[in-house]
Order: sequence, then structure tokens, then C-alpha cells
Amino acid sequence: MTVRDLAPFDSKAHTELHFAGRVQNVSKGGICFLSEQPVREASVLLCEIGVTEIPVPVPTVLSVRWTKKQPVQPPAYLSGLQFLF
Repeated sequence: MTVRDLAPFDSKAHTELHFAGRVQNVSKGGICFLSEQPVREASVLLCEIGVTEIPVPVPTVLSVRWTKKQPVQPPAYLSGLQFLF
């Protein structure tokens, strides 16, 4: 899954982060996401989810509900992402 962290519309410091990670599990409400860098809680993400049976990534918008650092090396972060529809 590739992710683009969207800055708030009225933000003066417009910094978009682009990074990739791996989906741990999916439910009808959201995704558990593993990445090498932390994701800001309550941020809105524009994501593209790659599915092996589909030749084009599936675009979606998600909100970060929580992020936890994992006790592994190299650093990894697990995040709960909620689908926004």
C-alpha cells in the first residue's frame, strides 16, 4: 500500500509525506497498517492499495485513529486506519 499524508487545507506549512507500508488486516471499517515511519494520529491519508488479482491499485481515503511503535529493529509502526466515505 502506498500512502500520501494530506496536510490540512488551511495549513501554512504544507508538507505531504509519501511512503509505503504493508496491510496487516482489513475489515469493513478499516485497515491495520505496518510502516517504517509513524503516521500522525487524526491525519487524513490518500492511499492506493495493491491487490494481486487487480492490475490497478485501489484508491481510498483513510483517517488515522491510532499509531503504536513496535518493539522491533529496524523501527516499525502499526496504525489503525478508518475508511472515510
